[in-house]
Amino acid sequence: MSAPAPTPTPPGASAAPYWGDRIVGLEGLRGLAAMAVLSYHVAHVLTRDVEDETMPLLVFFMHQGLSLFFVLSGFLLFWPFATRIIEGRELPSLRRYATNRFLRIWPAYVVVLLIVNFVLQMSFLSQNEFGRLPWWKTLVDLTLLHSYLPSTLRTGLEVSWTLTVELTFYLVLPFLAMLGRHVALRTSGWIGSLVPVGAMFVAGVAGKIWQHTVGETSGLSGGDLAWSDNWFSVVSRSLLLHADLFAFGMAASLLYIAVRRGAAPRVAVSALRGTLLVIIGAAFVVAWIGSTPEFQDTFASIGFTGVLLLMVLPAHGDRLGLIARFCDWAPVRGLGVISFSVYLWHMPVIRIMQDLLDPGQGGRALYVLYLVVTVAITLTLATITYWAVEKQALRLKPTGRPARGGGASGLGATAPGDDAVAERSSSPGAERSSTPGRVGG
Repeated sequence: MSAPAPTPTPPGASAAPYWGDRIVGLEGLRGLAAMAVLSYHVAHVLTRDVEDETMPLLVFFMHQGLSLFFVLSGFLLFWPFATRIIEGRELPSLRRYATNRFLRIWPAYVVVLLIVNFVLQMSFLSQNEFGRLPWWKTLVDLTLLHSYLPSTLRTGLEVSWTLTVELTFYLVLPFLAMLGRHVALRTSGWIGSLVPVGAMFVAGVAGKIWQHTVGETSGLSGGDLAWSDNWFSVVSRSLLLHADLFAFGMAASLLYIAVRRGAAPRVAVSALRGTLLVIIGAAFVVAWIGSTPEFQDTFASIGFTGVLLLMVLPAHGDRLGLIARFCDWAPVRGLGVISFSVYLWHMPVIRIMQDLLDPGQGGRALYVLYLVVTVAITLTLATITYWAVEKQALRLKPTGRPARGGGASGLGATAPGDDAVAERSSSPGAERSSTPGRVGG
């Protein structure tokens, strides 16, 4: 991919993030998302009365932790591409991008899948059936392509369909960036950078409209559309139905780049922070009571995008906001470091508890007990997996940093299984006032 000569970064503008640096708080936000998903699944599997009767609102928002993962992934993975498009420069190395994505996802996923399948023999086989996958299904699951076939959808690690969604996003993003750069060369960098965002948003909304229409005309229930061994479920568990969630994170990335480059005056940023509070509240209310099931995660993701922007945009006097400080608190940040392994392990742990205890009801007290036990076991397994597998795989990632002002293909996302890497601080001018720091390898 050729490009015009690099455009110098304007004085006072923010350079693109160094590969290997981080935005304060993003690691912790990823950890909170992982714990939210875990907490939801404990309620959904082990104490259904808590989900249905006792704490439905809380459980609903914990369920939306996955939406937050997708928003964060769009935010960080699009960043280096967007920066290059805006500055009219060559896109990041696709080889490095692909290598980093592979090393971040597959090693830990493969190890956990093999242990769950062959040692614990608790792979998901079909509805309410667990055991050891046939060899051919195991091979398909190892490729992370199993969610594209009705017969293997959801098999193995139950949450792995989300990794297939991520994988598809990884594959699609560079091509959308090429299209955006093509448009940028004929218009402007900012217009070109909007092309991938718009394409993802339109795809996601169109997919949800399709799902709603099929549900209305076919008579299929939500479970038949989403979790059966048919092609409707394959599409429902695909990027098409979740593309808009990534788009919100991508849009947030553009807004953050604009603020860091000085395109928005300080007073406008302050006003935006106030507006975000209103947007967050309204989006979550609509997600809970005012939208169709197909669009609940859309509105929840709008709310999470607002939370993300509140965290990364500078507060008064360029100070870190309350959300950023909390998410950068060492225990919360530590959860983020091992969050991918938490995500991989939590459902096998819950299913083993279900098999041993045969639960179903129990109220809040039993839910808290099950939650504490699940968290303790999952965090132990996740910590071991992180240090023994993830950390070692990350050492194989290409070393070195791109030139100042350029994005990098190795910029990690914070979806399930992605290392949060971007700027050290969320305030403009951070590259001049703070020392970049590595997180998560």
